[in-house]
Amino acid sequence: MLPYARPCMIPALLDEQGGGSTGFVLSDNGRRLPFSTPRFGNASQGTSPDMKNNEAIAQSRPRPRPMAVAGALDERAVAAELEALYEPVPVPQEPSPGSPAPASFDDTRPGKRVQKLRPGAHLQHYELIRELGSGGMGTVFLARDVRLGRRVAIKFLHTQDSELTQRFILEARATARCSHENIVIIHEVGEYENSPFMVLEYLQGQPLTKALGAAQLPPARAVELMVPVVKALACAHEQGIVHRDLKPENIIVTDSGAIKVLDFGIAKTLQGADLPDPATYAGPLGVPSGGAQVQGELTHFGALMGTMAYMSPEQWGIGVPVDHRTDIWAVGILLFQMLAGKHPLEPLRGPQLMVTGILDDPMPRLQQMAPGVPADLAAVVDRCLRKHKEERFPDALSLLRALEPFLPGRFSRELRLDESPYAGLSSFQEADADRFFGRTREIAALVHRIQDRPLLAVVGPSGTGKSSFVRAGLVPVLKRSGTAWDAIVIRPGRHPLSALASTVVPLMSSTTTVEEDIQEQERLMERLYAEPGYVGSVLRSRARRQKRRILVFVDQFEELYTLVPDARERLAFTACLSGIADDATSPIRLIVSLRSDFLDRVPEDEHFMAELAQGLFFLTSPSREGLRDALVQPAEMAGYQFETPALVDNMLEHLEATQGALPLLQFAATQLWESRDKKNQRLTVSAYKSMGGIVGALASHADSVLAGMSAQERALVRALCLRLVTPERTRALVAVDELRELTKDTAEMQRLIDHLVQARLLVVQTGGGATGATVEMVHESLIHSWPTLKRWLDEGQEDSAFLEQLRHAARQWQANNQDANLLWRGELVDEAARFQRRFRGELPRQQRDFLAAVSAQAKKRRRIRRVLVAGSTTFLVMLVIAAAVALVVIRNSQREAQRQAEAAQAAEAVARGAEMAARAAEAEARQRLAEVQAKELERQKAQKAAEEANARVELSNAELLRKNDELILALQRAQVARLRAKTARKRAERSAVTARDAQQDAIRAASELSSMLHREQQRAQRLQSQLGGPVIEVLK
Repeated sequence: MLPYARPCMIPALLDEQGGGSTGFVLSDNGRRLPFSTPRFGNASQGTSPDMKNNEAIAQSRPRPRPMAVAGALDERAVAAELEALYEPVPVPQEPSPGSPAPASFDDTRPGKRVQKLRPGAHLQHYELIRELGSGGMGTVFLARDVRLGRRVAIKFLHTQDSELTQRFILEARATARCSHENIVIIHEVGEYENSPFMVLEYLQGQPLTKALGAAQLPPARAVELMVPVVKALACAHEQGIVHRDLKPENIIVTDSGAIKVLDFGIAKTLQGADLPDPATYAGPLGVPSGGAQVQGELTHFGALMGTMAYMSPEQWGIGVPVDHRTDIWAVGILLFQMLAGKHPLEPLRGPQLMVTGILDDPMPRLQQMAPGVPADLAAVVDRCLRKHKEERFPDALSLLRALEPFLPGRFSRELRLDESPYAGLSSFQEADADRFFGRTREIAALVHRIQDRPLLAVVGPSGTGKSSFVRAGLVPVLKRSGTAWDAIVIRPGRHPLSALASTVVPLMSSTTTVEEDIQEQERLMERLYAEPGYVGSVLRSRARRQKRRILVFVDQFEELYTLVPDARERLAFTACLSGIADDATSPIRLIVSLRSDFLDRVPEDEHFMAELAQGLFFLTSPSREGLRDALVQPAEMAGYQFETPALVDNMLEHLEATQGALPLLQFAATQLWESRDKKNQRLTVSAYKSMGGIVGALASHADSVLAGMSAQERALVRALCLRLVTPERTRALVAVDELRELTKDTAEMQRLIDHLVQARLLVVQTGGGATGATVEMVHESLIHSWPTLKRWLDEGQEDSAFLEQLRHAARQWQANNQDANLLWRGELVDEAARFQRRFRGELPRQQRDFLAAVSAQAKKRRRIRRVLVAGSTTFLVMLVIAAAVALVVIRNSQREAQRQAEAAQAAEAVARGAEMAARAAEAEARQRLAEVQAKELERQKAQKAAEEANARVELSNAELLRKNDELILALQRAQVARLRAKTARKRAERSAVTARDAQQDAIRAASELSSMLHREQQRAQRLQSQLGGPVIEVLK
């Protein structure tokens, strides 16, 4: 007999085309009346599957009355009768783009005018971009909200049927009422030329149909896809709304990994639930704006709504009311399909599927078709598919709690005694997947993207948990996805090529000793410089040989720029990474985690940046719900509860606007766990207040660790912390051996490091090869949230940059066999001297040796400089003296030449005077001779008359002789003066020649002096370049 003995409608759905259902019902006179359930397209996806299914409505047919069925009616006879009545009913076909509408549609209907809309048309403040899909029921357009600057989907209804219009409006009301992150958002409902339209959130993704098929999904992936759906149903059920048509086409997986439930077109309100009255809607059919409510039913009693393959027994019109457990049945069918790879009733079709659905036989067990599914999960699915709805889960929340343990990373394990379910400040590792919560959506998005992208970068600010997200989130999900995956984790550190080589060598080498491994690593490093694609070739060969996929995770990628000063090594490393992830068909995937403030450093390698830019995955701080999951669910896994919901809310409020919220949450929760109430298994408010809340938890813990130390130990901790922070205030990865050298007592430093590690302030990583063990701060939030450390960093800001420069220089000097050419010179030597005078701490031996070598070289150079300066000074003094002597000689020569020239000029003047006097005497003598001659003529004339005057004549003769003697004497004197003048002229000429020769000697001496000065200047310049400073400054 039928499972429910009450009057019902006996439907026989004849055609299932993925969307609504078309078939017939039996009227009270035995006639078959065709009917079709209305379906609306999935506006959020590209082409509406429901519209493509060409579903139609019998708009003018009379509504059939239920047929009473006797309680003793044999079910199988009914099934046989229904199968005998099987006859397909024609369904109007959807027009192809550009073709005329079917004849059954009235061209005068309002929807016809809607079809005239074209891209670029404006509808209120929406601009149509392009058509996404069209069918017999309506058209969906991608549009642009020009007011808010966002893209939306607008769904137009093509009908004049008042019932369908009312259902369209009620669908909008139901969707708008269910405000949830996993339910498509409805922005607005309106009317255009008498045709209703709905403005929906535009989603880029694909329907869940893509995930289904013949292949079975891994259990974790199936649960991961369905948990958001169940959450959406829980929200709808709280509003008293039952979806009733949950199927793969109505579930969208967006490109970002979010899950969205669509299409509440045939939803039903439960008894006592209400929907807003149309009068409270903005515009003709707008979204709710007020609080007025009225009772409402989306469907009338006896109507058959749903998609046949996913309909619960009560949806087949057997007289049992439909409630929220109908949706739980659909979830069970979907889970069954994903886990088994097929429908539980396959290969039944059409009325056979309907008859099997109403028989009181149990549904097939999941493990019968999929033995590999965990038994507990199979039991959950089987309970969803109980024919009697009272035996199913009572509500969606109960189903959600049953499914959550099977989420990726949720395969719980039993905690050890007093083991904390929180990670504290430590990064989550793969083994911590069972207690990693709050990143479900992001993990799903990254899993989706990794299928098509060989290279991805998880980019985000410090404290967002990038490392934990990949290690404890992505890697476990991939390994549990049903595909064989291996994970390789690399930290660049100070020697990224060495880190890469040490990871790859074990995969390719058969060496058995550490020494052989180190030698092989060194050979591989040299090869990677010349052949960066070799690593990718090795990994691909291994993956294909073992038929596994390999995920290479480069953690803390920013270390490539903060710890590696050698640009050649950085470029070689990124070139190797480009060779690892070169094609989407490769079995290798590469993921790097990078702090967002270092993203601008990646363009150093243009090729690597071009590849990385296509795979950027930005990871922000978890949402409030994600933080809540990370806080509450680990405690629940351990059997504990928070004392009050207000405690959780208070912690979340302090974390939401906090940088690095996730590690602070984990640390605060760890501190809270340590003060838990073990008797009542509660995390209490009093314990939370006593630890200072979220902000004070980290600082108080670090300060409490310091408080238990001596002054000497605190000084060592200060030096240790300053060494573990870079000048950019990021974490530095430092070798333990280097830290031990911060003090002469290496054992004391090792004990201090161990103590800080136990206090979870530091973490030690064991390295291979020459690097050895390394130490770093447990998380960068210590740098920003610990006031004591911030004060130390501010006080040592000047020394911080110098110490980092010193470390790099000392390491390079040591690596090059203490090459003297790598020692500091010039201003750096002075800076080193000033640093040594003010620095009171201990330096590692390598750095001390480097500074000692710098100091020794500086002293040696100063000694050489002093010798060179002394010699140069002596030479310069001699040069100056020689120049002075030459100058004196030149000046004396010039003065003597001038004196001789003046004497010559004076002698010449005297000679000219004597010559003039001689000429005057000669003229006088000639005058007197003429007079004598005149007198002699007078004598001769008077001789004859002067015989008588002999006495007078004799006297005149004597006087004449005397005068003649005087004339002769004057002539002699004139000749002597002339001779003297000639002699003086010759002497003057000789003096002038001597003066000219002296002047030429002076000019030659000055020229030689200038040449000597020029040569000394050149020599001084050469000395200055060799001595590294001006000679004059050295002399000073």
